[in-house]
Amino acid sequence: MDTKNYERPIFIFGCPRSGTSLLSKLLNSHPRIAVPFESHVYKTFYHWLKYYGDLNLPKNRERLLDDIFSTGPLADWSPYPNRENTIKAIQRYDFHGIFEAIMFTWAKDRGKQRWGEKTPAHLFYWREILNGFPNLQVIHIVRDGRDCALSWLKSRMGPKHIYLAAWGWVKHLEVIEELKILLAQNSFFEVRYEKLLLNPQQVLKQMCAFLVEEYTPEMLNFYKDNAPYRTDKQNLQNLSRPIISSNTEKWRTQMTERQLRIFEAVAGPTLERYSYQRELAKPQISNLERLQFQYIEHPLRKFLAMMKNRKGQIEALQELKIYLNLRLGLNSPTSLYKSSLMRNL
Repeated sequence: MDTKNYERPIFIFGCPRSGTSLLSKLLNSHPRIAVPFESHVYKTFYHWLKYYGDLNLPKNRERLLDDIFSTGPLADWSPYPNRENTIKAIQRYDFHGIFEAIMFTWAKDRGKQRWGEKTPAHLFYWREILNGFPNLQVIHIVRDGRDCALSWLKSRMGPKHIYLAAWGWVKHLEVIEELKILLAQNSFFEVRYEKLLLNPQQVLKQMCAFLVEEYTPEMLNFYKDNAPYRTDKQNLQNLSRPIISSNTEKWRTQMTERQLRIFEAVAGPTLERYSYQRELAKPQISNLERLQFQYIEHPLRKFLAMMKNRKGQIEALQELKIYLNLRLGLNSPTSLYKSSLMRNL
């Protein structure tokens, strides 16, 4: 584990549908860097850490590892993580060390020397991540919130109302500002989605200079990677072809007047802070509307979307089973790990 730059793991942060998937695919196409599909490891397991006991004990570490491997996101990795190699790679007997071993082993098994991680929800665990990886490098991508929100509404697990999408976009940027203050210049790099689409080679060269890596033209061939990438149909189509320079300001034709009013009423100041021009002068929403959005419209839409989301239902049941086994002191659900492994053979 003493390879060049190994001590500087890469974390990609950004609001969902800000271009984090595109960024991860571009970096994964670098000959030295491996970025798998989202892991959700901190989001799912960090709160459950107390149930695993002393991680200095091999049986506790292996139970946590098997539970991680049994979750839906890890089952979507291609290739599937190698359990035995991961166990051998654990050098720190804590949560961060187990996560590090998973990422390092996956990269090594693909012939790469450095790993990156992309799970948008992990931004809200930046304190824990920074504690475990104080020498990390963060790449943050920001996109016009109106385009981001429209795309997010169509995602499998995202918010189903523009009001919640607007607040989500604002919250992500508020949290990233907290992190940005603490990181040195050589630890934080911000990418504008629109600039990346307009001049990808220039942005990638700047990004590689930040990472102290050599820029390689192969990065722009990310779409030629045939490995499965579990995302929704539209996002997958976009990732399966060269960068689409025109994929900006879609909100101008796709966002309804009501959606635009709601979004800019919530996120107008944040749009301006990030140099995105508002369309409306003084949009407003009433307190009654806010209650309607939060407690009537969004819950109903979310419920209907979840009823159609079979993969989300399966993943939720998997996590529930793990949690109940932990609370009841039952054996680790390694059968889920084995079934996940079989699906990927």
